[in-house]
Amino acid sequence: MNKKLAAVICLALAGMGASIRLLTQSPVLPDYFGTRSSFNLNDANAYADEHGYRCDFPLEKNPRGIINCYVLKYRPNAYESAEKYAEAFIGVESYTEEDDAYIFFGQQGSVTIDKEINQIHFEAVLAEGAGEPLASDEEAVKIATDFMEKRLLVLIYEEAQVHYDGYTYRISFINRISNLKNYAFSNQITMDNYGSVITVDYFATQYDRVGECQIKSMKDAFAELPALSEDETVLLSKCQLVYIYDDSIIQPAYYFQGNAVDEKTYECFVKAAVF
Repeated sequence: MNKKLAAVICLALAGMGASIRLLTQSPVLPDYFGTRSSFNLNDANAYADEHGYRCDFPLEKNPRGIINCYVLKYRPNAYESAEKYAEAFIGVESYTEEDDAYIFFGQQGSVTIDKEINQIHFEAVLAEGAGEPLASDEEAVKIATDFMEKRLLVLIYEEAQVHYDGYTYRISFINRISNLKNYAFSNQITMDNYGSVITVDYFATQYDRVGECQIKSMKDAFAELPALSEDETVLLSKCQLVYIYDDSIIQPAYYFQGNAVDEKTYECFVKAAVF
């Protein structure tokens, strides 16, 4: 099935002026693998590349060579269950049924429920923000978690990743699969400067192990970063091995993070699996 959930393999924000902040929920899960795959800035291990990237961690560091891969476990979602989810968001007034989803409508907005993987997508009726702007990332995360909890959605996460572009907050709640951070299906909320929720994507998903794959080296992944224009430079300060969703498989990828010369954020996922 061609889902609407394909992961973004390379997300380069250098030209978007967005900022990314990480808020870690307590208690923190043990980072047995992340400790070995994340490195900090130091002049002794700086690495430069002719394509405009500078890397401030040792690319010769190579993680374990075998990683599990997964596929989504499909669980048929009946109309009655879907309607119950939708009622938690809106007062359902009408609905339509498609091959792969139920779409419910109400005065507060619309809710789309995937029939097979239990994804909930909420879109609010757009309203002009009012009141005082949000004061901090922490306030945005608090509003997002309260919104979920009031709709009886279980929200367990290790890290809240806050993207802010000056107008909109996008908060991603990151958890783990097999001790790697899962960017394949992270619960997300977007809201405006005043804390009004715009969209929600919530995944009540489960996974089946489909096999193993070899992992390319971090140095090989670094060489696959997209070429920059002649006047661009990026300082990469962190790289982690994480999970993404691509070709219908939840598979590992290197997640590079850093900043462009103008201090705007840059991040890119490079597939790590060798099948």
